[in-house]
Amino acid sequence: MKKWTCLLIAALLATSAAIPALASVHSDNEFTLPLEGTVLLNDPVRKITPNTPPRRNPIIPGESPTTGLSWLGFYLPMLVQYSNGYCDVKVDNKTVTLAGVGARAPWGAQYADVIYEGILYRTGETRMTFVFSDSLDDGNPVSVGSVRSARMGHVLLREEWQGGLVFRGGPEATDNDIQKTLRSLGVYEAGVAFDLETNLTRNYSERIKGVKAPENLAADIIGLRSLIPADYVSQPRAFLFADLNPYTSGYDFAYQVNLDWGDERYVSHFKYDELSNIYYRYSGDVIFKSFESAENRAEEDMIPLTFANVIIQRVEYEYVHNSRIMPMMQGIGEGNADIFIGGRYIPGYWVRKSQDEPTIYYDNQGNEIQLTRGKTFIAQFPPDCILTFSAFVD
Repeated sequence: MKKWTCLLIAALLATSAAIPALASVHSDNEFTLPLEGTVLLNDPVRKITPNTPPRRNPIIPGESPTTGLSWLGFYLPMLVQYSNGYCDVKVDNKTVTLAGVGARAPWGAQYADVIYEGILYRTGETRMTFVFSDSLDDGNPVSVGSVRSARMGHVLLREEWQGGLVFRGGPEATDNDIQKTLRSLGVYEAGVAFDLETNLTRNYSERIKGVKAPENLAADIIGLRSLIPADYVSQPRAFLFADLNPYTSGYDFAYQVNLDWGDERYVSHFKYDELSNIYYRYSGDVIFKSFESAENRAEEDMIPLTFANVIIQRVEYEYVHNSRIMPMMQGIGEGNADIFIGGRYIPGYWVRKSQDEPTIYYDNQGNEIQLTRGKTFIAQFPPDCILTFSAFVD
């Protein structure tokens, strides 16, 4: 990618500080999470000194760079913007409103290796990004949804993973124009940006019958990936993995992790299952599941989404022109990362030097974090939002 394009988004982020905006200020939001167990605050910033510089790790032959599992594919991940909208569901014969479950549950998400959650609106609503890699060479997923619009933070993720970006539209305001930014970065020229509003994607997207718009847009990820030019090369972004969890002795038990973004509908919990060594994610009291496919939306066939690793990355947000719907994630820099692996808590740190480099997560000793093999959930969480954990599961 040309040097001038590599500098553009960093300049855009720097310029945003001069725009009338509020940085990660959510004091008007409704934080409803009980302050029980261990409450993790972002202050002070830990300033952990990394023992190794942040860099792109090489791919280990036969090992997935995203999950650490057996893998013989080629590196060309696909990033998809998922709605994470809310709806009414029944819990213990009581109607509650929650995000990402019921009629608003995703489909095809069981194939994602990494899931990101970040701010969509300043009031605490969130949007997710699914990163697909391992399953792609097996022809999955054909259909993923529902696909919604992108924000600047999703552009940053695209630059980190160097893969295809699938979305439907986005802000077009001055200083927050998604299309203009992608073009300036050379993403469209490279043939790896897929806006489902365009004719290019018409044969690889559809509206699902029986699902209310706009939460019904599906994307054929395999078909879209096939449109990427054969000469396009993604720079690998590989995590480090360990066969045995190195974070046991001296690390607190963390069998439940709780996040409050500032909107009660988006409060989530990660509950650790010791037998399977994974975290189940819950939206409120409802387990986070994916429909099997766009065609099969039977509740009995839904698949729980589970994670071997949960990373809470504290990230500042600024709101362009003080607009609640245009968050500018400050994902270049460094800050605290609260990491949960194998039912333990690791007070960590993150560093990202530029938009062309990956975000590297470090443990409390300054070593790059060693993940458990499996899927990872990363919450790009505002510093003033509430994070707690406990040694027991509710």
